[in-house]
Formats: sequence, structure tokens, C-alpha cells
Amino acid sequence: MKPVIYLLLPLAALFAASVSLSAKDRLVEKSGRTPDWIMSAGKDRFSVFAQADDMNLARDKCLEDIKQYIVNSIAANVVSVEHSTVDSRNYDGLEEIYTTYSSDLRTAAAKLPFLTGISLSNAEEIYWEKYRRSSDKSHYYMYYVLYPFSRFERDRLIRKFLDYDMEKYNTFLAAKDMYGRISDVSQIDAGIRQLEPLLQYFFDGVRKKETETLLAAYRKAYSKISLVPGRHELGRFTYGLMLEGRDITCSVMPSLRSETAVALVVAPSDAGYELTYDYSLCYPSEDNYVLITYRFPGVDLKYRYEFDVREKEQKAMLTGVLDILAYRRDSTWRADVSVNVRSKTDGDFGIGDVNFSLGPSMRFNYGDTAPFSGRSSQILRFTVDLEGADASVPSRGMVSGTADVKTVKGTERITFTLPYRLEYREL
Repeated sequence: MKPVIYLLLPLAALFAASVSLSAKDRLVEKSGRTPDWIMSAGKDRFSVFAQADDMNLARDKCLEDIKQYIVNSIAANVVSVEHSTVDSRNYDGLEEIYTTYSSDLRTAAAKLPFLTGISLSNAEEIYWEKYRRSSDKSHYYMYYVLYPFSRFERDRLIRKFLDYDMEKYNTFLAAKDMYGRISDVSQIDAGIRQLEPLLQYFFDGVRKKETETLLAAYRKAYSKISLVPGRHELGRFTYGLMLEGRDITCSVMPSLRSETAVALVVAPSDAGYELTYDYSLCYPSEDNYVLITYRFPGVDLKYRYEFDVREKEQKAMLTGVLDILAYRRDSTWRADVSVNVRSKTDGDFGIGDVNFSLGPSMRFNYGDTAPFSGRSSQILRFTVDLEGADASVPSRGMVSGTADVKTVKGTERITFTLPYRLEYREL
């Protein structure tokens, strides 16, 4: 039969319940003389009782009721403390939390670690009665416990509760502050591990909503990580990782895949990370690339780095980062462009007819020829007019284009794929 539980009833109700039971059912056994504390209560103790067909079940239920009584007492008095100290305590605008959400606070208080010492071995007195039902002659037990709970102990637990609760909120504030300073992917993992138990603990809507929002931001942070290309040359490519404009590191190296290149290795470098690969078996007609994949919880960051093995045969090539400064002067948009030129010839040569685009309105066409000479690393600089600016174009990325290398032997059309850096400036 399902046990019937009497939880913290007023004394009048307890008396009425006892009289009703006695009138219907027969008392067949009891643990001793009926104590007088069943019908009374003191300021330093309280009593609970439970009915069940099994004595162990009744005893366990009494223990649960004792814990709930203490939890309710702590919660109710926390509300009282907050009311009386609202002018002297600062909870960052959360003074009304306990008053508004006192019922939820009781649920939270039940999870407190310092309430684990409650045990029937600490009871002042235990008394039980065994009854036989008049209806079907089955038996059940009435189990009574008198438990000590002084005002001093209550106040001690209230202080512990307030300190514990503030410690939890300070943990939240630390995670909130860390989000804006994340410098390694492991800090995202740590933030999520901190916030998940806080979301379960916070009993008020204000802090729970704050925690939900911050936890969602931490989880979404993985998808906001981007791979920003740096310098590249055949066999070598540098890049960095960024989160919302900040450099970020990752201790877990990515997976690498290529259909043509071999000996793929990524290692940390001064520029962030450096990919090295062996392209000796690659042919110009093949799709030469390395797929870089970082696997984060719930999302993969993939970057396809493409390389052109014809660079090893070219007399001159564009290398490094394509720096672009776009500005508007007299209602006309222009751009100053600079990029490194690496030469393999001892003689004179020229670079011209440079073409690439960053969008429909940002087409770059340098039709002149810039003169160069000798084997050295030099810089090509030119200025072009633009049809307009496009705010949707990322400030960093990769761009592909073509250029003409002119020597005494003729003109060679080369292709390039380079990282670019775009900056806007009002003049």
C-alpha cells in the first residue's frame, strides 16, 4: 500500500490525525511510553512524523522531513535577513531575489553541501507505534522524531548559505569577465564547465537568465573562431586563429588532408602556426591543396589552403600579404596596394596588368607596368580607382588573381593566391 506522509503539520492537525487513526484502527505495539513532545514544540527543537506500512520507510521519510524543515527554516529566514539588511548589503542589484523567488530558494537550499550532517543519530528522541487496520487487518507504523535545532544552529546555516550563494555568483562573474579575454580554446571549455552547474544551482530568474545567456555565448564561441591566413611560399604556410578580433591559441593540433602533398605537419610558430608540406610529387594539372580541420564541440573549423606548384618555375612571383588601404577622396574611392615581389632572374623585368577583386564593386586592375631588377625581394606598389566600397568584405582573407611578368624573352601570365589585409580610412 502506498505510504501516507504527514509533513510538518500544525499541532492541531497532528492531534486530529492521531485521534482519527486511534478511532478506526487498533494499537498493537509501541516502542515505549507515549512522549509528551508529540503535542508540543520548543524553540530549540521540532518534531516530525510519518506513516508507512514498513517501519524503515517511515523512518526514512522522517529523515527527509527533518531535512526539509531545516531547509524551509533557512530559506524563510534568508528572506527575513534580506528584508532587514537591504540597505547595508550589496548583491549587485539582486536584493529582492530571495523575496521574489523564496519557493525556488527552498529547492536550491536542499542542494547545499553543508546539510549532509543531518542524521537520525542526532535525534533527541524517537517513538513509534504499530497499528492494525480494522478494514483488512494489515499493519502500519506511526514513526515520530524529536530533533534539536537551535537558533544558533539556524543562524550558522543561514550565514553558510549566504556565503555559499555569493561564492557561486562570484564564480559566474569571473566566467563573464573571462569571456572577453579568452586567449586559448581551453578557456572556452573551462567556462562551459563552470557555468553548467551554476545554471542548475541558481534559483532566481535574474541570475539564471544571465547564466543561460553567458553559457550560450561560450558554446557559440567555437563557431566564431576563424583561421586567418598569413604568409605562404611553396612548402610553407603560416596562419593564426582569431576569436572576435582577438588572437587565440589551441593546444590541439588540426587534422590535415591532401590528395597530392605529403609530409604534412603543423606546429606553433611566432606568427601563430606554420604548415609545412612536401610538394615534390605534385603536378600543375592537379588540384593541389591542404585541408586544415579543427574539430571543436558541435562545429568543425575548415580551411582549404591551395598552392600552385608552377611558382617554382616562375621568373618572378607575388608573395607575402596583399596590403590594401581603401579611402575616399572627392567622392571617389581609391585603393593603395602593396605586395612583395620575389625574383629569380638577374636581369630587368616588370610586373603589370595585376587583376583581382574582393567583390562586385571592389575590382582591382593595375594596367601599368612597374620596373624591377635583379634577384631580390622587392615591393610592388600601385594605386587604382574603385567603383565603390563593400562593407561586407572581411578585413582579412584570401584572394586569387593574375599578373603579367615581362622580361626580354616575353610576357608570362602568372596566377597568385595570397592572404590580404584590407583597411578603410577617411581622407
